[in-house]
Amino acid sequence: MSGRVRILSRLRRSLSEEAGVTDEERREAVAARLRLAGAQTAPVPEIARTEGAAMLERFEAKLRGVDATVTRLGAMADLPGAMVEELRARNLPRAIRMGEEPDFAGLDWAELDATRGVGRLEEPATLSRGLCGVAETGTVALRSGPDNPVTLTFLGETHFMVLKASDVVPGLEEMWARVRRAGPMSRTVNLVTGPSRSADIGQVLQLGAHGPVAVHVFIVED
Repeated sequence: MSGRVRILSRLRRSLSEEAGVTDEERREAVAARLRLAGAQTAPVPEIARTEGAAMLERFEAKLRGVDATVTRLGAMADLPGAMVEELRARNLPRAIRMGEEPDFAGLDWAELDATRGVGRLEEPATLSRGLCGVAETGTVALRSGPDNPVTLTFLGETHFMVLKASDVVPGLEEMWARVRRAGPMSRTVNLVTGPSRSADIGQVLQLGAHGPVAVHVFIVED
Protein backbone atom coordinates (compact mmCIF):
# COMPACT_ATOMS: atom_id res chain seq x y z
CA MET A 1 0.00 0.00 0.00
CA SER A 2 1.44 3.38 -1.01
CA GLY A 3 1.84 6.28 1.38
CA ARG A 4 -0.85 8.23 -0.49
CA VAL A 5 -3.40 5.44 -0.08
CA ARG A 6 -2.58 5.05 3.64
CA ILE A 7 -3.03 8.78 4.27
CA LEU A 8 -6.34 8.92 2.41
CA SER A 9 -7.58 5.82 4.23
CA ARG A 10 -6.79 7.37 7.62
CA LEU A 11 -8.56 10.58 6.62
CA ARG A 12 -11.61 8.63 5.46
CA ARG A 13 -11.78 6.65 8.71
CA SER A 14 -11.35 9.82 10.74
CA LEU A 15 -14.15 11.62 8.92
CA SER A 16 -16.47 8.64 9.24
CA GLU A 17 -15.80 8.27 12.97
CA GLU A 18 -16.28 11.99 13.64
CA ALA A 19 -19.48 12.34 11.67
CA GLY A 20 -20.83 8.87 12.32
CA VAL A 21 -21.35 8.43 8.56
CA THR A 22 -20.65 5.18 6.74
CA ASP A 23 -19.17 4.95 3.25
CA GLU A 24 -22.52 3.74 1.94
CA GLU A 25 -24.31 6.76 3.39
CA ARG A 26 -21.69 9.06 1.91
CA ARG A 27 -22.12 7.51 -1.54
CA GLU A 28 -25.88 7.90 -1.32
CA ALA A 29 -25.51 11.57 -0.32
CA VAL A 30 -23.30 12.23 -3.35
CA ALA A 31 -25.75 10.42 -5.65
CA ALA A 32 -28.64 12.49 -4.25
CA ARG A 33 -26.75 15.72 -4.94
CA LEU A 34 -26.08 14.64 -8.52
CA ARG A 35 -29.76 13.81 -9.04
CA LEU A 36 -30.77 17.20 -7.69
CA ALA A 37 -28.26 19.01 -9.92
CA GLY A 38 -29.59 17.16 -12.97
CA ALA A 39 -33.17 18.17 -12.17
CA GLN A 40 -32.38 21.86 -11.73
CA THR A 41 -32.82 24.25 -14.65
CA ALA A 42 -31.90 27.86 -15.21
CA PRO A 43 -34.60 30.55 -14.85
CA VAL A 44 -36.75 30.79 -18.00
CA PRO A 45 -37.92 34.25 -19.16
CA GLU A 46 -41.63 34.90 -19.60
CA ILE A 47 -41.20 35.24 -23.38
CA ALA A 48 -40.12 31.58 -23.51
CA ARG A 49 -43.18 30.23 -21.69
CA THR A 50 -45.93 30.71 -24.28
CA GLU A 51 -47.93 27.70 -25.45
CA GLY A 52 -50.50 26.70 -28.06
CA ALA A 53 -51.77 29.26 -30.57
CA ALA A 54 -50.00 32.13 -28.79
CA MET A 55 -46.68 30.31 -29.18
CA LEU A 56 -47.18 29.85 -32.94
CA GLU A 57 -48.18 33.49 -33.32
CA ARG A 58 -45.08 34.60 -31.44
CA PHE A 59 -42.91 32.35 -33.61
CA GLU A 60 -44.35 33.86 -36.80
CA ALA A 61 -43.95 37.40 -35.46
CA LYS A 62 -40.33 36.73 -34.51
CA LEU A 63 -39.63 35.25 -37.95
CA ARG A 64 -40.96 38.35 -39.67
CA GLY A 65 -38.98 40.49 -37.24
CA VAL A 66 -35.73 38.97 -38.54
CA ASP A 67 -36.71 39.47 -42.22
CA ALA A 68 -37.94 35.93 -42.82
CA THR A 69 -41.32 35.14 -44.40
CA VAL A 70 -43.89 32.52 -43.40
CA THR A 71 -46.65 30.43 -44.97
CA ARG A 72 -49.12 28.18 -43.12
CA LEU A 73 -50.07 24.93 -44.88
CA GLY A 74 -52.92 22.56 -44.09
CA ALA A 75 -50.97 19.40 -44.96
CA MET A 76 -47.53 18.30 -46.15
CA ALA A 77 -49.10 17.41 -49.52
CA ASP A 78 -49.68 21.14 -50.09
CA LEU A 79 -45.95 21.87 -50.01
CA PRO A 80 -45.07 21.43 -53.73
CA GLY A 81 -47.88 23.74 -54.86
CA ALA A 82 -46.97 26.34 -52.25
CA MET A 83 -43.34 26.09 -53.36
CA VAL A 84 -44.34 26.79 -56.98
CA GLU A 85 -46.19 29.92 -55.86
CA GLU A 86 -43.29 31.15 -53.73
CA LEU A 87 -40.75 30.64 -56.51
CA ARG A 88 -43.02 32.46 -58.97
CA ALA A 89 -43.52 35.37 -56.56
CA ARG A 90 -39.75 35.69 -56.14
CA ASN A 91 -39.13 35.46 -59.91
CA LEU A 92 -37.05 32.32 -59.40
CA PRO A 93 -36.88 29.30 -61.72
CA ARG A 94 -39.04 26.28 -60.88
CA ALA A 95 -36.13 24.38 -59.39
CA ILE A 96 -35.51 23.21 -55.84
CA ARG A 97 -32.64 21.26 -54.26
CA MET A 98 -33.31 19.05 -51.23
CA GLY A 99 -31.90 16.10 -49.30
CA GLU A 100 -33.32 12.62 -48.83
CA GLU A 101 -35.87 13.81 -46.27
CA PRO A 102 -38.60 11.12 -45.88
CA ASP A 103 -41.33 13.75 -45.43
CA PHE A 104 -40.57 15.05 -48.95
CA ALA A 105 -40.10 11.68 -50.67
CA GLY A 106 -43.76 10.87 -51.33
CA LEU A 107 -44.83 14.34 -52.48
CA ASP A 108 -45.76 15.26 -56.05
CA TRP A 109 -42.92 17.43 -57.37
CA ALA A 110 -43.98 17.13 -61.03
CA GLU A 111 -44.32 20.91 -61.48
CA LEU A 112 -40.78 21.51 -60.26
CA ASP A 113 -37.29 20.50 -61.24
CA ALA A 114 -36.68 18.84 -57.88
CA THR A 115 -33.21 17.36 -57.37
CA ARG A 116 -31.69 15.69 -54.34
CA GLY A 117 -28.22 15.85 -52.86
CA VAL A 118 -25.84 18.27 -51.20
CA GLY A 119 -26.14 21.99 -51.84
CA ARG A 120 -24.32 23.51 -54.83
CA LEU A 121 -23.12 27.04 -55.49
CA GLU A 122 -25.42 27.52 -58.48
CA GLU A 123 -28.57 26.67 -56.49
CA PRO A 124 -31.20 29.45 -56.62
CA ALA A 125 -33.33 27.75 -53.95
CA THR A 126 -32.90 24.96 -51.40
CA LEU A 127 -35.31 23.11 -49.12
CA SER A 128 -34.66 21.69 -45.64
CA ARG A 129 -36.75 19.96 -43.00
CA GLY A 130 -36.28 21.76 -39.70
CA LEU A 131 -36.07 19.83 -36.45
CA CYS A 132 -37.88 22.50 -34.46
CA GLY A 133 -38.67 26.20 -34.30
CA VAL A 134 -38.09 28.46 -31.28
CA ALA A 135 -40.89 30.91 -30.55
CA GLU A 136 -38.66 32.93 -28.23
CA THR A 137 -36.31 34.02 -31.04
CA GLY A 138 -37.81 32.97 -34.40
CA THR A 139 -35.00 30.44 -34.81
CA VAL A 140 -35.15 27.17 -36.77
CA ALA A 141 -32.88 24.32 -35.62
CA LEU A 142 -31.50 22.05 -38.35
CA ARG A 143 -29.66 18.75 -37.85
CA SER A 144 -27.20 17.83 -40.57
CA GLY A 145 -27.18 14.46 -42.31
CA PRO A 146 -28.16 12.78 -45.60
CA ASP A 147 -31.79 13.81 -45.09
CA ASN A 148 -30.81 17.47 -44.74
CA PRO A 149 -27.23 18.17 -45.89
CA VAL A 150 -25.78 21.18 -44.11
CA THR A 151 -24.74 22.74 -47.44
CA LEU A 152 -28.42 23.31 -48.28
CA THR A 153 -28.52 25.76 -45.39
CA PHE A 154 -25.75 27.98 -46.75
CA LEU A 155 -25.42 27.64 -50.54
CA GLY A 156 -28.90 28.44 -51.84
CA GLU A 157 -29.76 32.09 -52.49
CA THR A 158 -33.19 31.43 -51.01
CA HIS A 159 -33.55 28.86 -48.25
CA PHE A 160 -36.95 27.27 -47.66
CA MET A 161 -37.52 25.36 -44.44
CA VAL A 162 -40.43 23.17 -43.36
CA LEU A 163 -41.73 22.64 -39.83
CA LYS A 164 -44.83 21.00 -38.45
CA ALA A 165 -46.82 23.11 -36.01
CA SER A 166 -45.96 20.62 -33.27
CA ASP A 167 -42.25 21.20 -33.96
CA VAL A 168 -42.45 24.73 -32.54
CA VAL A 169 -41.29 25.01 -28.92
CA PRO A 170 -41.39 27.96 -26.49
CA GLY A 171 -37.68 28.49 -25.83
CA LEU A 172 -34.10 27.41 -26.37
CA GLU A 173 -34.18 24.98 -23.44
CA GLU A 174 -36.93 22.92 -25.11
CA MET A 175 -35.09 23.13 -28.43
CA TRP A 176 -31.97 21.49 -26.99
CA ALA A 177 -34.12 18.85 -25.32
CA ARG A 178 -35.59 18.06 -28.77
CA VAL A 179 -32.11 17.87 -30.27
CA ARG A 180 -31.03 15.34 -27.63
CA ARG A 181 -34.17 13.23 -28.07
CA ALA A 182 -33.77 13.14 -31.85
CA GLY A 183 -31.15 10.40 -31.62
CA PRO A 184 -27.36 10.34 -31.87
CA MET A 185 -25.95 13.85 -32.05
CA SER A 186 -25.50 14.96 -35.65
CA ARG A 187 -22.20 16.37 -36.87
CA THR A 188 -23.64 19.89 -36.82
CA VAL A 189 -26.72 21.61 -35.46
CA ASN A 190 -27.37 24.93 -37.21
CA LEU A 191 -29.59 27.59 -35.67
CA VAL A 192 -31.03 29.79 -38.42
CA THR A 193 -32.56 33.11 -37.41
CA GLY A 194 -33.52 34.87 -40.63
CA PRO A 195 -31.35 35.47 -43.70
CA SER A 196 -27.58 35.77 -43.50
CA ARG A 197 -26.55 39.32 -42.64
CA SER A 198 -23.46 41.39 -41.93
CA ALA A 199 -22.53 45.03 -41.34
CA ASP A 200 -18.77 44.47 -41.46
CA ILE A 201 -18.27 46.69 -44.51
CA GLY A 202 -18.94 50.35 -43.79
CA GLN A 203 -21.35 49.46 -40.98
CA VAL A 204 -24.10 49.02 -43.60
CA LEU A 205 -26.35 45.99 -43.09
CA GLN A 206 -26.20 43.58 -46.03
CA LEU A 207 -28.42 40.51 -46.36
CA GLY A 208 -26.95 37.36 -47.89
CA ALA A 209 -23.39 38.16 -46.85
CA HIS A 210 -22.47 34.61 -45.78
CA GLY A 211 -25.47 32.58 -46.89
CA PRO A 212 -29.05 32.90 -48.17
CA VAL A 213 -30.35 36.35 -48.98
CA ALA A 214 -33.90 35.19 -48.17
CA VAL A 215 -35.42 32.67 -45.74
CA HIS A 216 -38.97 31.31 -45.90
CA VAL A 217 -40.59 28.93 -43.41
CA PHE A 218 -43.56 26.69 -44.20
CA ILE A 219 -45.49 25.70 -41.07
CA VAL A 220 -47.59 22.58 -41.69
CA GLU A 221 -50.59 21.80 -39.52
CA ASP A 222 -50.38 18.38 -37.84
